[in-house]
Amino acid sequence: MARAGHPEHVEERLIDLGVVNDQDDRLEAGPPPAVPGRRQWPFVMVLALLATFTGGSGAGSSVEDLGVLAEHTVGFVADRGMLYALREDPAVTAYDWGTGEERWSRRILPNSGQVYLAADRAYIRHRPCTDATGWSLERLDPADGRQQWYAAGAPVAVLRIDDRPGLLLVDERTGTCPPAVPQRNTPQTPVHLAAIDAETGIVRWQFQMPAGGRLVSPDVPGSDWFAIWYTTGHTEIRAAATGAVLSAAEVPELADGPPQSVRIVGDMLVVVAVGLDGAMITSYGHTPLEFRWRLLFQSAEPVPIAELAYGPVVVACGPMVCVPNWRDIAVIDPRTGVQRWRRQIQMDAVGSGVLVARDREDFMRIRIVDWETGNDRSELTGWGLIPTATDGSDDAAGTAATAGATWALVQKPDGNGSRIGRVNLRTGEVEILGQVSPIPSRCALRGHRLSCLADGDSLRLWRL
Repeated sequence: MARAGHPEHVEERLIDLGVVNDQDDRLEAGPPPAVPGRRQWPFVMVLALLATFTGGSGAGSSVEDLGVLAEHTVGFVADRGMLYALREDPAVTAYDWGTGEERWSRRILPNSGQVYLAADRAYIRHRPCTDATGWSLERLDPADGRQQWYAAGAPVAVLRIDDRPGLLLVDERTGTCPPAVPQRNTPQTPVHLAAIDAETGIVRWQFQMPAGGRLVSPDVPGSDWFAIWYTTGHTEIRAAATGAVLSAAEVPELADGPPQSVRIVGDMLVVVAVGLDGAMITSYGHTPLEFRWRLLFQSAEPVPIAELAYGPVVVACGPMVCVPNWRDIAVIDPRTGVQRWRRQIQMDAVGSGVLVARDREDFMRIRIVDWETGNDRSELTGWGLIPTATDGSDDAAGTAATAGATWALVQKPDGNGSRIGRVNLRTGEVEILGQVSPIPSRCALRGHRLSCLADGDSLRLWRL
């Protein structure tokens, strides 16, 4: 997939951030240091103390403000080495995680691309009909912002390829500009699939998807398989590492007419078809591709017209299968298809150990919910989730594909600032990091550094 002037193999280069101020201030992937003078309470004591830190303003901040990095920022992402701010110019500017110093800046054409984060690496994803016919992806060199490699296609998933992260790309080689919406019953535009190494851009495999095929790509990073199905019902499970067929079968739910959705959920292929009496959710194991269970799902009344027409959404969530809908969320056991519990809460963050949710009637009330029982482990009144600009992974080395976020950031507004904390999505533990000002709207956390978009469009950096 490499083009002229863009070598297929480049040497991997990472940034050693080293020591910032002294020997005790290294940027590491571990948790932030304890607040000076405070005892580290075990989790059972944390639950008992929830009333304390969800109440008043508490003790002084343990966060040092390192200042404003950039003004007039329209967006930012962060990987394991850098913060990337998209400016109004438009330009992409990279800042050192440890010092906040500007490393480089480069201009991009207006409306031609956006900073894209995948597998804890930063790219520029170019839109169609600008500098290329279709979608394309450009890997940024974190050292100087120059192009490391260039690939055709739009990234749709992060795959695990031989314990390294890979990107699944979809490309219409015969696409037109401006993009044309095909008329019904017209021949399908050939679609080219490719998997590339997320760091080097080296093509691991590629082929043109057979006519009439429809791709099912995993939503959760780190899957080692994907699927292609056809309107005849024939379905293929393919290996992420090679693109080869692992298993195939005739799936009757796909031959009865176009279903509402076909999703990869954990190790299953899940088909949702809407009928007069509700949505039929059917699960198939992927190797071998064979029937597992079927569940008739009925939405809670009253039901919006859109949900009646298009059916509920079925997603992978931690160790369970979730059906988030307009009124509530239902949690299904992936082994049996039995509904474990159902509650009127809104899903905000998902981990292997807990679900972080909020009341539908109270945006600033966080509940940390046990997957098995659906009961609250703890409750944070007055706290809300902060959208993050990273993938939330602690995979600092970046050598393996991440399987999802390991923490969620939360905040409690307090005057002109906010108290910041994080929830461990494996254990459910809550850790208070300190007070920041102004109130942030989007944040990234790496080791002992916190960076947030705050005060409208200012990108700021704090030391924990």
